[in-house]
Amino acid sequence: KEIDRLNELLKTFFSFAKPQTLLLVPCHIKEIINAIIPFLIKEIADKGIQFVESYHPQLPRIRVDKIQMHQAFLNLFLNAIQAMPYGGELKIEANPVILPSPEGSTQNFIKVVVSDSGKGIPPQILPKIFDPFFTTKPKGIGLGLSITYQIIKKHEGTIKVHSQWEKGTSFIINLPETFEN
Repeated sequence: KEIDRLNELLKTFFSFAKPQTLLLVPCHIKEIINAIIPFLIKEIADKGIQFVESYHPQLPRIRVDKIQMHQAFLNLFLNAIQAMPYGGELKIEANPVILPSPEGSTQNFIKVVVSDSGKGIPPQILPKIFDPFFTTKPKGIGLGLSITYQIIKKHEGTIKVHSQWEKGTSFIINLPETFEN
């Protein structure tokens, strides 16, 4: 059991140290979520967490590396579940948005918000949560959110966090509607 744990730890470390190239395919954000929920459904049910999904009806597909995007959202969901040991609400919302680009024009994005009604993140550690090896968990290694940040960035997206102590946390991800090499 300990060898398996160390093996997973090393895999996580190596994926951080040497990120893989992107294998982009068009997909719907809901496909990504549907692929990871079976891994989490038992823990969600056991902890009495209500899982809520809300997708805009005309949500366009995006070009992503599915495996890496699964990892990014799995990390966010696992953190949310761990923040609610006595139940709560885990919510994902996805909507199309138009945001200004650095050149002064606009660009179409998919805005995905993953939120929980957990304990929240203390304001003093909020600026550090995406730092490699930063963790507040006794058995954590501090790479989950750092890897998530890198994956979103490689897809030319952004990730931000809003958190209120004792009220919950939201991760706001913007992914470009079309991704060009």
